[in-house]
Amino acid sequence: MQSMLQIAQEAISQIPLQRRLRDDDHEIIQRHHQELLALGPAVAQSFEEVLYSQLTSGAGMPRESLERWWRRTIDGPLGDDYFSRMAFTGLVHVTQGVTNPMMLAMSDHVVQLVADAAASFQPSDAERRELLAAVGRVAGTVRAVVAWSYEQAVSAALYEVAGIPAALLTRLRDQEVTAVLGKARAEFGTLGT
Repeated sequence: MQSMLQIAQEAISQIPLQRRLRDDDHEIIQRHHQELLALGPAVAQSFEEVLYSQLTSGAGMPRESLERWWRRTIDGPLGDDYFSRMAFTGLVHVTQGVTNPMMLAMSDHVVQLVADAAASFQPSDAERRELLAAVGRVAGTVRAVVAWSYEQAVSAALYEVAGIPAALLTRLRDQEVTAVLGKARAEFGTLGT
């Protein structure tokens, strides 16, 4: 399996240019640094209430770790080390039963917390749009890295356990999905559009 940095860089390289982090995103977030940092306890609590309540007992990160992650996200820098750690998170998710749909929904929930809280910051409409766009690009990049890492970890595990090389796994996957896609098309044909 590749290093966490390689996985993160590969995921980021697949993000459409219009949705990649911009040089000024960190600056925009820093203009609301204190307000965003103050959301740390609410973010941690929401992980416990929304996500961890769906997992088996004992799964999830301690509250202190979540608050540290939030601080690191707001403080920056959002560079190789940060996104390597997000790739590591994808591996943790595999072992703790956090699926990509769970992660994607939780990430959206965190962005919504920021959007809701931004009203209390009382920024101008233009500033609020900039802030939410910057936070959205950060969240989108985190989602891409975590999901890609998750997928790479599962593929690497299959190779280690069953000896299936990644290229063969991809080809077999594509063949099976093509067959399922044919069945799905037939299903939609019987259900209407």
